[in-house]
Amino acid sequence: MSDHQEDRLLRWSELLGPRYRVATVMIGLGIMLNAINFFVFSSLAPSVVRDIGGLELLPWATTLYVVSSIVSSAAGGLVRSRIGARRALTIAIFGFAIGSAAVGLAPTMPWLLAARVIQGLGAGLLIANSHGLIRDFFPAKSWARLFAAVSGAWGIAALSGPLIGGIFAQLESWKWGFFAMVPVCAVFLVLVLRTVTDREHETKGGLTPVFRLALIGLAALLVGATGKGAHEHEEIALALAALVVLGTAIVWERRSSEPIFPRDMFRPSTPLGAGVSFFFFVSLGTVATGVYGPYFLQLLHDVPPLVAGYTVTAQSMFWTTAAIVFSGLSGTRARIAIAVGPMITAAGCLLTALFLPQGPLPLAIGAICLIGFGIGTTWGHVAKRVFDAAGEADRDRVGSAMPTMQSLGLAFGAAAVGVVGDRVGLSGTPDTAVIEAAARWTYLALLPAIGLAILGALGNALRTIPEHR
Repeated sequence: MSDHQEDRLLRWSELLGPRYRVATVMIGLGIMLNAINFFVFSSLAPSVVRDIGGLELLPWATTLYVVSSIVSSAAGGLVRSRIGARRALTIAIFGFAIGSAAVGLAPTMPWLLAARVIQGLGAGLLIANSHGLIRDFFPAKSWARLFAAVSGAWGIAALSGPLIGGIFAQLESWKWGFFAMVPVCAVFLVLVLRTVTDREHETKGGLTPVFRLALIGLAALLVGATGKGAHEHEEIALALAALVVLGTAIVWERRSSEPIFPRDMFRPSTPLGAGVSFFFFVSLGTVATGVYGPYFLQLLHDVPPLVAGYTVTAQSMFWTTAAIVFSGLSGTRARIAIAVGPMITAAGCLLTALFLPQGPLPLAIGAICLIGFGIGTTWGHVAKRVFDAAGEADRDRVGSAMPTMQSLGLAFGAAAVGVVGDRVGLSGTPDTAVIEAAARWTYLALLPAIGLAILGALGNALRTIPEHR
């Protein structure tokens, strides 16, 4: 790792040039392993149930994976600061590989759920430390460009994951969809062992962060339990309990002398805290497309299932496109992009609520794409300024900030749109009028979260921080 690179904006060709190629590929693999796994499991889930049964437990396979990945991504910076990036990444990749193989070997659904927990723990640690490598290997002025590359990795996964899963499902070999991840893990491990070195300032600490991590995990588990057969009032109670538990963890973290996250992470008046709030609220406010998008497109517009799935993927692809297009901005232009992006996203949500219920379909799809375009315009530049604001004191912990808050935002958002869907009657076999109302209100009800995301982005953009310290 190098701490003294010339600070300049790297060209895209340089990211795959001799000096940066291995680091770029390594970060991309770290992100794509988790992302492709997420989409592959969704595609193979029906085949898994046909083979080993346990349909009633299937939703927990995703919930437990997400909860465990949130906990380990939150712990990622702390683990890195105590044992170093090389060892943290080695543990992460072994955990993910063992979990993937165990999923493939699962003879029963309880076995599979346990394997998904192991896989999620490895995935979260992998994502947090892959983000940390951006700071280790690349000049500060290029960080926004690297976050655009991370968005590109997610976009590739969104396109290829369902296809890969579909191929293994068609071959009736769902187990090999998970076994196939093990050799990729081996390649990643070789790159880590050849390239990553541990820093000399690793720290020691006590067990108190474990209790805060447990609270974060409990909050994610409570919110993940909504929609698992609970009644409407029980769902609301679970969501409120999750907020209380998460709030307790945040208050404890703010007062702790041994923080898990960067010290300003939960202080919205700082550039770092404002940026982190943007990650949380924009993820919460835009989750409706991923949860209900294919359902609405199929039921309201007779879009075939495969086409509906890839139509929803367009939101991710426009996120990636905007991230790449605007990744070279700096200074005032970057701040303008930060401020404008979430406003574009808000417009996309409003237009989706207008056109998705009754069409026309091209305008509904365009509105969905606009949501992603707005996020991509802003995301990488906020992440870069969060890294800048963290400084050297929190350089190891800052890698956990973005993936943890993004995942928590998605979890709370999925619970929120589920509650909204239930409130408008989206259960059983609803008629067209109910589905149209759900397509409208699952976007409109989360607009306050987009408003908070706008405030977070503005707070990040308007507060002055050094370019790199």
